[in-house]
Amino acid sequence: MEEMELNRIWHEPEVVIYGGVITPGIRCSGQAYDLANRRWYQINVNTDAYDEEWMANIVENHISTYYHSFGKQTPFNVINATREDGPVEFEIQPNHIIARPIREKCQFYPRGETSIPIVSFDQLVDKVYLGRAVDRCRWKGQDCAFKRIEFDCDVGGIDREIKSREKLLAALSPHCEANKIMAQRFNVVPILAVVITEKDVDNHEVVGILMPFGGPSLESLSESGSKSAASLPGLIDLGITREQLRDLACGVRELAQAGVVHGDINERNTLIKPHEAAASAEGFQGQSRLVLVDFGDLAPEYKNDAFALGELFIWCKERSSWGVSDQRRIEDAAQVLKENGDYDRALSVLDDASDGRGE
Repeated sequence: MEEMELNRIWHEPEVVIYGGVITPGIRCSGQAYDLANRRWYQINVNTDAYDEEWMANIVENHISTYYHSFGKQTPFNVINATREDGPVEFEIQPNHIIARPIREKCQFYPRGETSIPIVSFDQLVDKVYLGRAVDRCRWKGQDCAFKRIEFDCDVGGIDREIKSREKLLAALSPHCEANKIMAQRFNVVPILAVVITEKDVDNHEVVGILMPFGGPSLESLSESGSKSAASLPGLIDLGITREQLRDLACGVRELAQAGVVHGDINERNTLIKPHEAAASAEGFQGQSRLVLVDFGDLAPEYKNDAFALGELFIWCKERSSWGVSDQRRIEDAAQVLKENGDYDRALSVLDDASDGRGE
């Protein structure tokens, strides 16, 4: 039986059901994954009425009840339940029988002095759930986000993240502070290290990437604002400024000039980096900055980064209490980005001051 993942802090479970199987007239079962604690279970129910939400709730309740009773992770990983609230039986099976294996592999070998460093998984401590495939953790005393390969579908995205950062590093001077410039020039959260499994250090099998913790996403701020202002619709204000959007547009322009496509610019992948942790940029001392994470695989419906940035501008406008002048500038800049993809013209619309960035 697998113990709780090394250096992990327990979190209230969030269970998703995968791979349901129905035996007509007898039972249904499903692979249940606790996203918050990174652990697999199996649930079997004595009915063929398949209900994923009910099954997930049953697993969550038993995980939570056991932890709060005994202060540790469940020893069992199989739950045999009844639909009629009858007795529940628990079993312990080898983890490799219950868990869904990750079959796709990704390897990384650092090349040259400017390459992204590697770190073994066991060096990450105080890991705690942030979201699907993302943990907050500490590494060498630094507050970090660990984006992991949780399922086979994550391998391609992690590989693309690494290659995109390597391409950006190649565009920088070999003598610069790469991580600082990554955030300052490109408005991108840098990769501090590629994380490899401690069991297979020689083969450099990648389990994820480590980044500085960048702050909340615009999406999460909007959702929390929606809940707090549920009785007062229309009063959500993210506090985003025209200057912050202009700064982000500068970064996306720099990405384009370096030949790098983000591929998934949206409110979910845009973070507000607090000013105390933000890299100092001209005109931005003491202010939080908008930075990008999660370089995406280009979806068929994704037009380009400029168009997506224009859409993000409009999304922000609808959730901000700007004056008429700022609203007009944001709308005009968004239109330029969506219709022409002209970053320089959009920047001019946002602010007539010259853009003096550089390495």
